[in-house]
This record gives sequence, C-alpha cells and structure tokens, in this order.
Amino acid sequence: MIPNGYNTIPNALFLQAIAAAVGSVGTTYYVDCNSGNDANDGSSWENAYKTLAPAIAASHARIAADSTGWASRNRIFIKGDSFEENLTAFPQKTDIIGVGSCDFIPKAKIIGYHKPATAVMGCRWFNVAFQYFGAKPIVDLITGNHGAAFVGCDFIGDSTTTKCILSTNNADIRIEGCQLYGNGTTIPAIGVDIAGTTHNVNAKIIGNFIHAAVGIAVAANGKTSGGLIADNYIRATGLAIDENSDLMLVVNNRWVSSAGNGSADTCDLELANCVGNILTTANGTCYAYPGITNPTA
Repeated sequence: MIPNGYNTIPNALFLQAIAAAVGSVGTTYYVDCNSGNDANDGSSWENAYKTLAPAIAASHARIAADSTGWASRNRIFIKGDSFEENLTAFPQKTDIIGVGSCDFIPKAKIIGYHKPATAVMGCRWFNVAFQYFGAKPIVDLITGNHGAAFVGCDFIGDSTTTKCILSTNNADIRIEGCQLYGNGTTIPAIGVDIAGTTHNVNAKIIGNFIHAAVGIAVAANGKTSGGLIADNYIRATGLAIDENSDLMLVVNNRWVSSAGNGSADTCDLELANCVGNILTTANGTCYAYPGITNPTA
C-alpha cells in the first residue's frame, strides 16, 4: 500500500496511516534524505525533497490555500537514514509517515529539537524516530496544537533531555504505541509531560514503553477530563506516573520504580480513577492500584 515498496510499518496501529494514504482527499509529498533535493517539488520518490522543512511548508500552504484544501488531509512520506533538522514548524492536518529504515531502527529518524513556533491542528506522526541529546524537550508543543498525535514513534534522549514530549494546553493529544527511552547509558528526565492549565481534555497516552526518571507527568489543573493513561509499561527512577490533575482515568499500567520501597515513592494517583494497575518497588514489593478491598460482587 505504501509506494515503491518502502513500507516497514510493523504494527496494526499504522492501518490509520495507510488508510490516510489511500483513502482521503489530499496531496502527498515525498522526502528522501539520501537522494532527494530541496529544489524538487516533492511529488514522487523520484522528485523527493531532501529535508522535511520544504515538505512541511508545502503541505501547510496547500491545506490553507482554499476550502478544498482546508477540508482535506495531506500526507508526507519520509525515508531516512537520519535527518538532522530542528523543526520550527509542523503542518496543519497532515500525516507524516516514516518508511524505510535507519540502521537497525525500522523507521525514518529525525535528529534535533522540535518546537513549532505557530500552533497547528491535526498534525500526526507515524513510525518516526526522534532523537535529541540536549537540555530541552525533544518535541515541545506550544498551546493550540490540538489533535496532535504520535503513533508507533521512538523518542531517544539522554540525561540532559528534559522531556521526550512536552504538550502544553493541547486538547485531544494522542501518544500511542511509542517507545520513549535513553541512549543506552542514561535516560531522559520525563517521558511525557502534559502541562498547562487549559485545553488538556481527552489526552490519550496508551500502550507505550517508557524508560525515564519520571514516566508520565500531568499538571495540576481542571482541564484533563476525558483523559486516559492505559496499558503503558514504565521503568522509572522516580515517580512512574505523576498525575496531579486527579481527573485522568489510569487503567492497566505496569511499572517498576527504583525510587523507594513504599508505593507512594513510585506514583501519585487519584485512586478513585484507577483500575488494574500493578507496580514493583526497589525491594521487589508489589502493589496494586487500587488494591482489592472487596473481592466479592
């Protein structure tokens, strides 16, 4: 289904990306960091751009051009090895789909720090690896990037990386089937950080593997209704889940924390919103969140 046999998407989650590629009205752009040229128009692999920035600009302009474009969803296929770019813009209503492979990672990889200066809605990333070793978040989404999604992506940081994903005041953000981890020696400070005090409704953090000092952090605010943290596997040196809004549903997560030997050392949760969570502490003690106090119906 992906053009020219470059598909390496291994997971059923990416059926959405394939459906977007073949079933929706919009324009497709191609980026090849090995053989592309930014003087091309990005209309095919043979005419691919070399970097993401011109493809992002072209897709964003096409969506904004008229009512036909505005009602559509575009696609950008990217093929590595690795791109070295600090992205300062994301495209509106566009799916960026990584194909091919970067060494042993079956994804296109982008090395850099990414903070869109202008908010856009509905930008989704599939099967892309992001890597940044520095004292910033790898991806920093300012207020207004509603409907952003990262599906089947990798986020690779080190001990200087403050966060793998920082989302501030964005509704309907989705992080699903991703891996967020360190460089093999050190780990980032926070895996996913849902920050700010407005617009954080319907955040979904589902089915991820996270290895960080703090796995998932949610700000203390009253705007996370409809949120879900579910089916994540987390290894942390501090709080595995630090859910300060006390509004998100926390379901079927598993985590190990070396922070201490008490359950309070490993997480901060509203138990009334929890079901089916299990953790192990530094001494091997196992806890359930919530605990079973009345096993009979």
